[in-house]
Amino acid sequence: MKKTLTKGKYAQVVGTFDLHDCSGTIDYVTPVDFATKTSEGEVANLRLIGEGPSGVVFDTPVHPQRNSCAPHADSGTFEEFVPVTPALRTVKLMVGTTIAAQYKRGLDSAGPPVTVAGLNLSSPYKLQISSDALPAPGVTYSVQAKPDSSSSWMTLAVGLDAPNSEVNINQFPGANKIEVRVLRTDGFTETEVLRETKQF
Repeated sequence: MKKTLTKGKYAQVVGTFDLHDCSGTIDYVTPVDFATKTSEGEVANLRLIGEGPSGVVFDTPVHPQRNSCAPHADSGTFEEFVPVTPALRTVKLMVGTTIAAQYKRGLDSAGPPVTVAGLNLSSPYKLQISSDALPAPGVTYSVQAKPDSSSSWMTLAVGLDAPNSEVNINQFPGANKIEVRVLRTDGFTETEVLRETKQF
């Protein structure tokens, strides 16, 4: 199956489907900067529809993930990349005329500030990340860190309901300082809510 790679603002949508029962799931939605597309292998009556305040934003066929043992199975999994615009609010998985599953964009709210505490006697090896932010539907957080000797971020936690976590500096032997950041996602977009460098 030939695929093309495109750069832009997309959301990766992963889920399951059952054509016989007209059911399915959207297991997770996450923002990405690149999308793979194919014009082959789509299934009739299986689509993802994006909607906003003014109506349909996109309507795209689903290309199930197939294997040689069951190339035409009525159920399985899928991974699609859909375009993201400011108007996008909901993604629906349609099996025929049935709404099998839907994902609603998380609330767009800045929320309380996120802080990271330095090392202390009670926590000599861990940087504590904390906030008074309450869990909100469709909103998750991830934590990344990198030592001063690296330009690449290491993901330490994903899918957090609230930005409360820790960074163990033993994961970065020889480092004199560590840069920490926290990312907030509503499924369609990602925002950096904390970036701070701690020296020790």
